[in-house]
Amino acid sequence: MFSACSPARRLGEGEKFLERVEIKSPDGSSLPNSGVYADVLRQRANTRLLGVRLPMQIHLLVRPEAIARAQQKRREKGKSEGGIRWWLANRMGEPPVVYDAYLAERSRLNLTAFAQQMGYLDAVCTLDIDTADARRASLVYGLDLGAVWTIQSCNWATEGSGLDTGLLDFAPASLIGAPFDVRQLEATRSSIAGVFRNRGYPSVQASHVAFVADTLGKANERHVALTIELLPFDYTNEGMPISHQLTRFGNAAWSCNEGLDGKVPCIDSEVVDFLIAVDSGMLFNERVLADTYRRLSNVPGVSRIEMPGTMRVQDAEVAFYDVDVALELEKRFELSAEAQMIRSDARYGPIGSIGLRNNNLRGVADAFEIALTGGVVSTRPFSYTGDALVPNSGTWSISSTYSTLGIPPLSLNRLRPSNQARTEFKLNWGREVRPEYARQSASFSYGFSYIENPEKESKLQVTPFEFRYSDITADSEFAAWLTQQANPVLEGRFVDYTSLASKLSWSSKWEENRAGGRWRLDAEWTGMGLSMLAAPLGLRQGDGEAYLLGGIPFAHYVRGAGEWTMGQSWGRTGSLHARIKAGFATVGSNMEVLPFDRAFFAGGANGVRGWSVRDLGPGFAKQDVLDAGYVPGVGDVQLDVGVEIRKSLTDAFGAAWFTDAGNVWIHQNGGLSPSEATAFSVRSVAWGGGLGLRFDFEFFLLRLDGALRVHDPSQEPGQRWIGQGQPRGMVHLGIGHPF
Repeated sequence: MFSACSPARRLGEGEKFLERVEIKSPDGSSLPNSGVYADVLRQRANTRLLGVRLPMQIHLLVRPEAIARAQQKRREKGKSEGGIRWWLANRMGEPPVVYDAYLAERSRLNLTAFAQQMGYLDAVCTLDIDTADARRASLVYGLDLGAVWTIQSCNWATEGSGLDTGLLDFAPASLIGAPFDVRQLEATRSSIAGVFRNRGYPSVQASHVAFVADTLGKANERHVALTIELLPFDYTNEGMPISHQLTRFGNAAWSCNEGLDGKVPCIDSEVVDFLIAVDSGMLFNERVLADTYRRLSNVPGVSRIEMPGTMRVQDAEVAFYDVDVALELEKRFELSAEAQMIRSDARYGPIGSIGLRNNNLRGVADAFEIALTGGVVSTRPFSYTGDALVPNSGTWSISSTYSTLGIPPLSLNRLRPSNQARTEFKLNWGREVRPEYARQSASFSYGFSYIENPEKESKLQVTPFEFRYSDITADSEFAAWLTQQANPVLEGRFVDYTSLASKLSWSSKWEENRAGGRWRLDAEWTGMGLSMLAAPLGLRQGDGEAYLLGGIPFAHYVRGAGEWTMGQSWGRTGSLHARIKAGFATVGSNMEVLPFDRAFFAGGANGVRGWSVRDLGPGFAKQDVLDAGYVPGVGDVQLDVGVEIRKSLTDAFGAAWFTDAGNVWIHQNGGLSPSEATAFSVRSVAWGGGLGLRFDFEFFLLRLDGALRVHDPSQEPGQRWIGQGQPRGMVHLGIGHPF
């Protein structure tokens, strides 16, 4: 460990450790968009975390001799480079950067060229090398940008190309006054070529769009006269231009490779014709080909798609593009085995599943799957025992799913292929054994989904009905504990129930500048119309009594939830992420309180991280007090806000700074009025923040987050803010990012 304190200890004779690299303007002021310049440096100093070169120190902890011996053994066994020592030193760790005079000079030239590409044509860069220390070197680049050159005029030059600029939404005048930024012009060039390919000209590539800049005689004003040239497709031997030719789709044929054994039936022709977006006679459009490929790729049983095309000239004015779609099918039956680490709330543990899938049941883009799942998990017991980190619960289930294209009984011709509509029928039975109780559940659902806006990936999922049955058998000790609490609200959380629910879910992505994220809204309701069904189905035993099915109460509630997430790059290796999540639920006359599995909770590795799961709320509630008014950690109103700054230190190691706020509250308690302590109040919002480490193992990401409680509403007034009492917090082990 002491060797990690001296980066120069392992350097060779004459080598210098690169201590620091800075980019400054000559007068010391900050550079505009300073973060983008680091990308062109050929050498950068070692990454720091809170001022400490942590990745480099991890690298130095591993002795080079040990790595060399381990790699030699791997080579003798015919293995590729790898192993735990190699991974620590080279993936999670970072070798000390050794100063290289050639790379330093290349970096200076790159900075000059990059600044000129951004429109600073007069940019000059100097390099100051500090080698006062015999074993260390520091580099300071002085980048004098000068004034930015701007575009004064912009015009088209299209002679001989055969292209009509009226097909474009782009106007050259939009560039006037903008910086002469070569990077932006490159993006514009690709965009212009892409629009022409989507408007009937498949031969137009980015190389057919050229920018000619005239700076002669304009140095005093630092202006550029720009001409956008649309070049011909080619030239004859005599030098005459060959124009790009308007092209339409011609013949669209498809074939199916059923495999060598001939036992795999092909996809039904009606399905393939429905999914192929190419229509004979329509203008050539590159997006149509991409849409066709994507739709066919989503068909179960299709393993490979080839879409060769040929140009066919019918006359001097119009050419045709013939498409031949070749489908290759995979094996009809597929046996799969899967192991994963479950990370639901406070539940962690290995879960395994075995599935048998028919990828082409009836040849109509449908599939049938049956799966058996089981495993052991570590879960926090509900209340009467302490936290448990060892596996203390078991779960297993058997499920079957049938999915098909479209929305039966509607015919395919009543839908649009771009909707990618699919319908699923699911049947599931499961059992979960926990220290306090055993839950047995069964469900059957029918639902469908479709894309209502392909560009935004806006997806709507509708479940017209889902029948669910839940039976809880309490452990004798837990049952005695429930009785001892004399808490009707607590007992109401653990009642058996049946439900005939309907669900609606909508999600969509959004993008603005460099930021992007997703919206998601969910709604669920059950028990509506019970009074109309009571008589024909015999759901009610007598006036004023609850609706029952087989002696088990019907669930009766409405539940809604929404979530907004965003992510935006921040600097060269960082990103900013945020989430807002909210939920609200209310019960009807047939239930006292929400079932435990449909209620909201706060805290945990994916919530407000200063608290463990279900150790926060509702409202100002204290976790060590149980009375007839609430259940600790559970509510029917939820708010959760999180902000996280992530920074990659190496390929496999990163850090995050985060802050979270939120809580759960109670607005309805089975006829009992919620107390002032559990009702919604802004003053009862919990707040925490901390630091996390991220370990990327490629197949999963391990997360270690430590958070302090900045504001703890469960404490007495005067003790709620950090610094007013003993520091409180929580350390979480998580899998994957929290949002």
